Amino acid sequence: MEIFEEEPQDSPNQAANYDKAIAATGYGLFNTLLLLALLPVGWTCIIDTTTTAFIINSVECEFELTWLRRGVAVSIIYMGMTIAGPIWDFLLNDYITGYLGKKYVMIAGLFLDAICNILWTHASSYYTFVVFKFFSGVLIAGPLSVFMAYLGEFHAPDYQQQFNRWAGLLILLSNIVPPALAAALMTQTPDLNWYIYNRHYPSWRVYLLIFSVLPMIGLLLVCFMPKSPKFLMAQGRSKEALQVLKIMYCMNHFESASKYPIKELIWQQKVKRKLNDYCRDKTRDSISHLKSLFSKPYVRVVGTIALLQFVCMSEFNVMRLWVPSLFTMTNYFEALLLHRYPEGELVTLCEMIFPRFDRGTPCNFTLPDIDYVVFINSTIIATAAVSFSFVFPILANSPKKKIILMVFTFFVSTIGSFGANWGVQIPYMLVLVASVIISSRITGNTIILYNAEVVPQVLRPAAISVINFFGNLGALAGNIMFSFVLSVNCYAAFLTFGCIALVCISMPLLLWKGIKSDKIDKSNVATTQPEIERY
Repeated sequence: MEIFEEEPQDSPNQAANYDKAIAATGYGLFNTLLLLALLPVGWTCIIDTTTTAFIINSVECEFELTWLRRGVAVSIIYMGMTIAGPIWDFLLNDYITGYLGKKYVMIAGLFLDAICNILWTHASSYYTFVVFKFFSGVLIAGPLSVFMAYLGEFHAPDYQQQFNRWAGLLILLSNIVPPALAAALMTQTPDLNWYIYNRHYPSWRVYLLIFSVLPMIGLLLVCFMPKSPKFLMAQGRSKEALQVLKIMYCMNHFESASKYPIKELIWQQKVKRKLNDYCRDKTRDSISHLKSLFSKPYVRVVGTIALLQFVCMSEFNVMRLWVPSLFTMTNYFEALLLHRYPEGELVTLCEMIFPRFDRGTPCNFTLPDIDYVVFINSTIIATAAVSFSFVFPILANSPKKKIILMVFTFFVSTIGSFGANWGVQIPYMLVLVASVIISSRITGNTIILYNAEVVPQVLRPAAISVINFFGNLGALAGNIMFSFVLSVNCYAAFLTFGCIALVCISMPLLLWKGIKSDKIDKSNVATTQPEIERY
């Protein structure tokens, strides 16, 4: 198989290369519908990583969960993403997309992920559940590595920054869906029984089964999506690419396709290369860019933001994934045991999680009563995290402002982590934990935008891959560490995260010296492919 490489040349009248041709299509209805149609692809990852948090208490008896098992169950999908992410980004991406195109990578990944979703919904043991979750993380890494790049190939450089901003917001909205559905479905209704083909499904299985439909919807919609015009041109199929561009122009401008000003596409200039050679060179370039990031003058900046991303994503994912479980326990405590404590005694969060009195509720294999207020609170926290993480990084419209914002958010995380255990009352505890979730989510988004402003354009894809890797690694390590320390000493679990956040307060200042605002090419920021974190 051969691929064409583009070489510049003088364009005849009504003929254009890819950049000019895509710019002529404009921005409008086609781009909006394309993004909405592909949202299930972006939502699948976040929802896959989140749903376990809302069913973990329901499977406590059936899966014989210990504290460490809880941590592994909610974080194992990040292990799959951590392992597969770099392999896709630096080794497989160019080879597979060169042969198949990004569209078919998404189709294959979504199909296999949908199978994993169905299988873990029917898991009868802890180990089978964890295995299918792990493979889901491995399989979804492929679609996630090409999702935003595929969308970016339908957008002219002038619209990339605007598209990136709104696409990021719509994808982050998926954080709100799991707690909202849990609040509606996982109630205290005693007669909540579901039967599918004479098989009993408790509400937690129905909850997972509903979300297994999402990758199927994404799979169906992707099948109807056009191939990228850039991919078609690289394959020497300029006529097909021109037809796609005409459809884009027609939908965006509400005019006849015949009025599309480009009549001929220029890409191939008799420069043919074997696809294996082309992909090998692209892979070599990716690895070379990775080496450049960890050498002078970038190593200090990239190393710092990678470490900050590790910490903030660790805090974000630990708190958001443990809030439903821990505060369900506090509700049990308030209803069953609080009256046994002397009036006026300070009862900490750790005392509620590990009370000195026996709750007296024997473990059984029926659905435990779950207070839906916990899920309502989780929905409110998720909504606040999405809203603030969208607005604050935009207001911090310069690298120095972003550094100041990161210092502030780590300060808030420190207070929230130290204070959560001694919040006196459950609402105050919830507010302090929510402050950690919201501030760490803001930090993560700010780091992504900071990276786009200070890292040279040619190195940004490699930089975003590094950031995603450390973010996923932080989510994995943080959850396992938290569950282990929590089982040993509850107070130490919260104090550990507080101390880590405290150390990180001053770390963003290490980026201050390396910024030279007068030398940053602002025009390049808008021309990069969209950069969305993948966790």
